Amino acid sequence: MRVQLPRPLHGWRAFLGEVGIIVLGVLIALGAGQVAEGFHRADQARLAERAMRLELAEDDGPQAYARVAIGRCLDAQIARIHEGAATAPAEQLRKWAGAYVPPFRTWDNEAWKAVVSSDVGDYMGAERLVGWSSAYRIVPGISESNARETQLASDLRDALPPSGDASAADRQTLRRVAGQLRMSNDRMARGSELFLARTRSLDATVSAATQQTLLKEARAIYGDCVVAPDLQAPAAAQNPRANLIGFVH
Repeated sequence: MRVQLPRPLHGWRAFLGEVGIIVLGVLIALGAGQVAEGFHRADQARLAERAMRLELAEDDGPQAYARVAIGRCLDAQIARIHEGAATAPAEQLRKWAGAYVPPFRTWDNEAWKAVVSSDVGDYMGAERLVGWSSAYRIVPGISESNARETQLASDLRDALPPSGDASAADRQTLRRVAGQLRMSNDRMARGSELFLARTRSLDATVSAATQQTLLKEARAIYGDCVVAPDLQAPAAAQNPRANLIGFVH
């Protein structure tokens, strides 16, 4: 028994042509959808980079810039306590300790966290993503060092009795805490310097107006010891010698 297939009304050639048109239309629609999705993802990546650039340049950046600017001032203050702990009058040491208040700031990375928790980073490209990561990797360490430094500054003020002379043990404690604070200040300054160096390549530098405002206010508080950070100079932490030596004055 022969089975005869039904013939298209206009012939097989016309039928296949119509099918081809339909398939081509579907492929074009899918391709257009993928292009639109690509544009959407690229736009998301641009917005994410803009958010990170604002966070680094206008939030964390000024804090890092200010910390580098006053690094020498803070070191001079705490060095005075460290070197005078054994011989300076107790009342003078108490005044110096009470006056040593290094700035405590929050170091934010919320924009970076949003990128990490999503797939936006996939559309930035590996090199660009690593660049942002290199800047943000510094933030947790600086934040922890700043919190530790604040606690040490409190310990410094409590090292001596509130009045009267200080015992040899009290003075020894004061000297030890002052030494730790010198190291903390050095870590904060070096970390901030490295932060500024890494954000430079991301076009996330502190604006010139903000720099001038910070320097003016810093000099009003600390005096001539304030030094304008050189944002074009390589960070000391990037020097190969940083792998060989530690805290040195």
